[in-house]
Amino acid sequence: MIQGILYIILMAVLALVVYQDVKLRLIHILLPVAIFGLGIAINWDLMRFIHMDWISSLLFLALNLLVVTLYFSIKAKRYVNPFDALIGWGDIWFLIALVPLFHFRGYVQFFVMGMLFSLVLFIVMKSIYPKYKTIPLAGFLSIFLIGTTLAQHLTDIDILL
Repeated sequence: MIQGILYIILMAVLALVVYQDVKLRLIHILLPVAIFGLGIAINWDLMRFIHMDWISSLLFLALNLLVVTLYFSIKAKRYVNPFDALIGWGDIWFLIALVPLFHFRGYVQFFVMGMLFSLVLFIVMKSIYPKYKTIPLAGFLSIFLIGTTLAQHLTDIDILL
């Protein structure tokens, strides 16, 4: 019962992320904080076992950010800080906030599948609305998480193992 209420609150917070990121192109810092707290509450019974998964997920995220930094720096033939213009701080905080919701394998699967989903959704949105210049990553990943969570709870099929 409480687990269901926590998931409903999580879906509402993710919907706010979608609205703010798509409409305003930023998200309030309390939204990732709420997602992080809800992730801890939802997985409370696993807290003593999941710390290594958190560390692994954060290292995976750091490695991805390092690769993005290296790629754009090599491409520009100078150091490029991806946080200046390429990736918003809200996206980073959002990705960190998602860590308590997943085991390491699930986080990696969510990250990869969510990025592909975001890219496809961006291409579709750009073809419909040419004004789209950047990807509202936290918003698109929120849509993906809402969809996979609803699919899991309605069908008992765990898409993100």
